[in-house]
Amino acid sequence: MDRPVAGIVPIAVAVVAGVLSWDLVRLFGDRAEAWDDPIYWQLALPLMLFTALLLGAACRDRPWRWVAALVGAQAAWAMLLSVIAAGLPNLFPLGLLMFALIAVPCLAAAYAGKWLVQRQAR
Repeated sequence: MDRPVAGIVPIAVAVVAGVLSWDLVRLFGDRAEAWDDPIYWQLALPLMLFTALLLGAACRDRPWRWVAALVGAQAAWAMLLSVIAAGLPNLFPLGLLMFALIAVPCLAAAYAGKWLVQRQAR
């Protein structure tokens, strides 16, 4: 019974971290897209990596799920904001590729968190 609730909390944390990291940079930065601003690479990406590491350590079963929620939520939020502002972006496929590339270090961080906890348990 409590198994689904255990999966909702990390997904919610991942979604909030993904949306929040994009939106904070977008709101406080001076660029149209968050990743065009250096603050994204200095603040948002490390926040995402830290979140992935913590979620991978805390919820070790299939840590790729937390990264999918984290980066997927950020991609969906960026797409929604772009469509609201200017319609369907013409560089949308390139943006999806960029989000896929951002997911790679986040995956490494999530699996590193899992590995660290398993190593400590030995």
